[in-house]
Amino acid sequence: MNLNNIFNRAKNLLINPHIEWVRIESELSTKQQVMKTYVIPFIILIAICSFIGASLLSVQLIPMSVILTKTIIAGALLVGGVYLSAIIINELTTSFAIEKNFDATFKLVSYSFTSYFISSCLVGLLPDLLFLAILGLHSVYLFWLGTTHILKAPETSKVGFVIVSFLIIIGIYAILSLIVGTIAAGMLYVSNPISR
Repeated sequence: MNLNNIFNRAKNLLINPHIEWVRIESELSTKQQVMKTYVIPFIILIAICSFIGASLLSVQLIPMSVILTKTIIAGALLVGGVYLSAIIINELTTSFAIEKNFDATFKLVSYSFTSYFISSCLVGLLPDLLFLAILGLHSVYLFWLGTTHILKAPETSKVGFVIVSFLIIIGIYAILSLIVGTIAAGMLYVSNPISR
């Protein structure tokens, strides 16, 4: 894991996304390499930021074991969400006259999530500033640009493909958030004998 490479890729996707997508297009990386060298390091960073933010905010109201367990579960579900999103979107490609290629679709989904990953780090550290999550919407723009470079999406089907893809991603993450929230609520209930 090269933190300098991760930082440069994220910075370039935010500042010069057109140029960075061309670079990504020329790389022969597989889904396993992208997961290991980009997605997982970011998710670890999100988990660390969320743990720190929750620890500082809770001030002993929530047991540390609950915060730690929730952070680990949320991180695991985030990894699963990226992977599941890529699988479903890859299955959609042929419906939009795009060639099916899971490695390419995984690259597109993973690197498009850059803005979302960064906004999740900020919200994790500063949970009171939830409005910072809106910065994650820049991921839609990254996905839009990436569909041309990575999937060679025809202009005629690009709008529909991006809209459907993001509805799928939102649906997946809504379900995963519900799962994390339910688990966290159950853990708080179990760990708080006063309420029973």
